[in-house]
This record gives sequence, C-alpha cells and structure tokens, in this order.
Amino acid sequence: MTQLRSLLFVPVLEPRFLAKAHQRGADAVILDLEDSIVPQRKAEARTLIAGAAAELAGRGMRVFVRINSEPELAEQDVAASVGAPVWGLFVPKVDTVGQLQAHIGRIERAERAAGLAPGHTRLVALLETPLSLFNALDIARASERLVAIGFGVEDYAAAMEQLPEPEAMSHAAQMVAIAARAAGIGAIGLPGSIAGFSDPAALASLAGLARRLGFTGSGCIHPNQVAPFNEAFGVSAEQAAEATEVARVFEDAMARGLGAIALHGRMIDIPVYQRALATLRRAGLRG
Repeated sequence: MTQLRSLLFVPVLEPRFLAKAHQRGADAVILDLEDSIVPQRKAEARTLIAGAAAELAGRGMRVFVRINSEPELAEQDVAASVGAPVWGLFVPKVDTVGQLQAHIGRIERAERAAGLAPGHTRLVALLETPLSLFNALDIARASERLVAIGFGVEDYAAAMEQLPEPEAMSHAAQMVAIAARAAGIGAIGLPGSIAGFSDPAALASLAGLARRLGFTGSGCIHPNQVAPFNEAFGVSAEQAAEATEVARVFEDAMARGLGAIALHGRMIDIPVYQRALATLRRAGLRG
C-alpha cells in the first residue's frame, strides 16, 4: 500500500506557494483545479498544471491533480493534467462506479495521446455524499488504478445538513475506511473539518481519531497540518520497536510449535502478530 500520510493542497495560481511546496515535508502535493479555483479562472489554472507538475516532480514530489467532477470540465482537466510528471488524479464527488469509469475512460484517452503506458495515472476517488457511502466497496474495487478512496467531510456534512464534527461524522468516515481496507487500498480523510490549522493539539487529536477509525492519511490545506498528520498516520520509533519485538518473539514461538505466548504480561497470538506486521509494513520495515 502506497504511503500517503499527508497530501498538501497547493494553489496552482500562487507561485509563492508552489515554490516552497517541496519543503513542507508532505508525502505528496495536490494541484487543485476544483473548489479553490473560481469558474472564471479554471482555464487559466489548467494552462499552469503541466509546468507546475514538472517542477514539483523534478524536486522529488509525488504530484496529484484534483479535477472537477462535471463531465465537460473533467474532460478538459484530464487532458491538461495527464502526463509523465503527474502521479495521479483526485476525482471528487464519485457517487457510483459508472461515474468513476467515465473518468477512467477520459484518462485512458489522455494517456494514449501523451504516449504513456496504460495505468500510469493512479486515482483517489472522493466519496462526498450519502449515496457514495452505500457504493463505497464497489467503488473501491472498481479499478486497479485506485490507490485510495477518500472521505470528503465538508461536502458530506453539507449534504446531511450537519456540522463537520467528529460526533456526527465518525460513522460515515469509518464506512469509507472499512471499504478501503476491504479493497486493500488506502483511506484518505478525517472525521471532522479539515479547515482548522492554527491549533496543533486539535489537529493531532482529530488525526489520531482518524487513524483509530482506519484512515491511512489526510489531505492538508495548510503546511501546519503536515507534521501532525505525518505523526498520526506514521509509525513512531517506539511503535516500530514494539512491533519488531512482537514479530520476532512470535515467529520464534511458531518455529517451536506454539500458537500463543505471553510477552510483557500480554497474550500474543496470530491477530496480534498480524497487527505487528502491518505496523512494520507501514514503517517500511517489512515487505
């Protein structure tokens, strides 16, 4: 599973933000053509995507582009975005498999036009409505291009006429995370508003809850969000050391024909061992 703990939205119309994006510590950047671009400037933004993507990719960044969901805009966005420097696309407001497949058709045409290998362009499908939640597993399994599905908390809360607070959002958010896990891909999002960036403790708390619900990373709308999200969705040295010990001791026990052992006053069996292996994979310590 691709490690995407933090994905920093970067305004493509703001050169000063683009210039520093690779210094922020995020696992990826997202060049936005959707909500942060007013309708009268979308055509202008498209003309800047290829250059911005090439510059950021040249600085070692994994680059995504968030396109618009409306078919006419999506067609133009995909044509402007698909290219060697763009690692993947964020596709918003995916309610059904059919909608996602229509986007994939656009991507396939753009890849052929650009001379790219089929499948070069990865996808993150954003689930942002009540209907999308009931189709979450089908969407998550719809294409090998998908590296993750995401929970669009702000749009979902608007559709439900609720505030984007964890008490109201956690159940819906976890439906997305469970579907992602069932499909073996990442889960991007938070069970609360992404809009806050001035309170580090609150950010850490929200990201920690997201991790406990099964999410693997989140978008960031401000550089202040990168570090707490990397920490919450990453693996600390202490966690890696504990998982390493659990795996080592249990593998030794299995070699001796034992299926359960005690370690530091705690029972270690297959499910505990499997969680340890998952932690080591997230830390890049196991394949």
